[in-house]
Amino acid sequence: MLLPEARLSRLGSTSARPIPETHLGRAWLALQLVFTPSHVAVAAPIVMVAFMGWQQRWISDDGWINIRVLNQFFAGNGPVFNIGERVEVTTSTLWFWMLVAGRWLFPGTEPQVTGAAVGWLLTLAGMVTAALGAARLFARRNTFVTVPLGILAMAALPPFWDFTTSGLETGLSFAWLGTCFWLLTRRIPPAPEGRLRNWPIAAGLCIGLGPLTRPDFTLYAGLFAVALLLTRLRAWWQMIICCLIGILPAVAYQVWRMGYYALLVPNTALAKSAADAQWEQGLIYLIDYAGLYVLAVPLLVGLLGVGLHLAYAVRKRDLARAAVVAAPVLGALLHAAYITRVGGDFMHARFLLPDTFALMLPAAVIAVDKPRRETAMVVLAFVAGWAVAISTSARTPYTERASEEGIANERAFWAATTTTNRLLTINDWRSSMRAWDGQLARWNAEAGLSYYDNGRDRLPTRTGTGIYLDRDNMGILSVMAGNEVYVIDQLALTDPITSHAIEDPRLREHTRVGHNPRPAAWRIARYVKPAEDDSQAVVHARLAMQCGDLAVLQQAVTAPMTPARFWENVSLAPRLTTFSFPADPAEARKALCGWQPGW
Repeated sequence: MLLPEARLSRLGSTSARPIPETHLGRAWLALQLVFTPSHVAVAAPIVMVAFMGWQQRWISDDGWINIRVLNQFFAGNGPVFNIGERVEVTTSTLWFWMLVAGRWLFPGTEPQVTGAAVGWLLTLAGMVTAALGAARLFARRNTFVTVPLGILAMAALPPFWDFTTSGLETGLSFAWLGTCFWLLTRRIPPAPEGRLRNWPIAAGLCIGLGPLTRPDFTLYAGLFAVALLLTRLRAWWQMIICCLIGILPAVAYQVWRMGYYALLVPNTALAKSAADAQWEQGLIYLIDYAGLYVLAVPLLVGLLGVGLHLAYAVRKRDLARAAVVAAPVLGALLHAAYITRVGGDFMHARFLLPDTFALMLPAAVIAVDKPRRETAMVVLAFVAGWAVAISTSARTPYTERASEEGIANERAFWAATTTTNRLLTINDWRSSMRAWDGQLARWNAEAGLSYYDNGRDRLPTRTGTGIYLDRDNMGILSVMAGNEVYVIDQLALTDPITSHAIEDPRLREHTRVGHNPRPAAWRIARYVKPAEDDSQAVVHARLAMQCGDLAVLQQAVTAPMTPARFWENVSLAPRLTTFSFPADPAEARKALCGWQPGW
């Protein structure tokens, strides 16, 4: 129950309204207490998202990458993409292990179907905890009615429905943000009664899961940790201990990541050049999202609500309240700036949805008193009008194809590649050409064939065994191909070697964000049998791979995993994370081997 004060102001206190003597009377009173207009108003956007999100249930092509790793894990090959190469392609560690748990608990269900259901539930949980947290900000105030401004704004956004599922960690992101905020609001005086009120272990553990939800959510986690500390400065050492306990899972996984993958970050961070600045493309991505849905309307209303909270905190000299309100808002602004700096993403709205959600957290619901109820109703009507207009008419101008800037309506794009227009089960995807490409490779592998296929030519493999597909899509194709087929990523997202290859920005072609293909010579050098007519680029690549840290990197990710190998990788991880080499094979040979033309 969100706001007991608001509820009792409508129904009267128990002293004014005696409890009925009959069971029917008591049941009617209970219904009146639960189904108040405020509760119905708050529940309506959540029910809307539940319906629309389930109607849109799907798994994106990138979501299938998680399923490929899941299949390798349950086949006994470890959390890898290709057998024999250790590479971390699951950006959200926590989401992947939730998929592992789902497959273990429901072995008879396709894992992406279980993942869709879990993602859907997590999104709804995020909305519920956001409402609970925002409502607690009004505890002990003389409020009259609850207005669901923030969650109504989120519920109106069509991409919010799409990424309720999708096979990615977006639903988990909403749940983590909402739960952290709710747990922090519980620290605002008056604190919950009980001995553990000074030891917020649950809040510390939840905050500590931020880096495992997404590595870039470390920013949010740091701000939430500061807010937790400020909720009780007199017991600062207790807050620090709780935060240290909370980060133990992240620290343990980081050590394991370093030993197993020989990196400090997921491989995707290297392949996408997450440290590069691409402000122009990032602003295009921001405008593509915020401009289409006229986000200025709900964001201004939300920031107004945040301002009212901060003003109340200043008036009451309540540092805890100010810190809890400011943490998600500041985190959203900084994280959105980071996403803009790195160029955004190729999926419309995906990376900015969690920031929108975080920005609206303090204003998820607003409770108002009687003197201000007319103003609140006007504001609600304004936001509701915007919500109706956006939810019914605002759609991306691109559907089956990406925009000129490389941004795609991912669900519509992939739905157009199938005959069913559904994107959840294996059977839904079978009509996709990429699925058939992978299925053909599986049949050829089962028939004992061996070749390297780059989409144009078939060449003999270096080992004389196995099938190697050189492609630019790693999702449904890799799952249909099966665990035994090597699927080699032209974009380096699943390649532990060429993800370190850096192209000269002056020579880089304009591609989708995070989708910069590496020269084919590296893949031919690694997987194709040497031949007399090999190009000079291939020869340079083969020789470069024998030199310096590139040779060390190959050993780190392909040598059999032993305790000695593990701890050596731990020591190598910082060095190999920062290691890079020129994408041009000749330049790489010069840098790594000291080779000079004419030798």
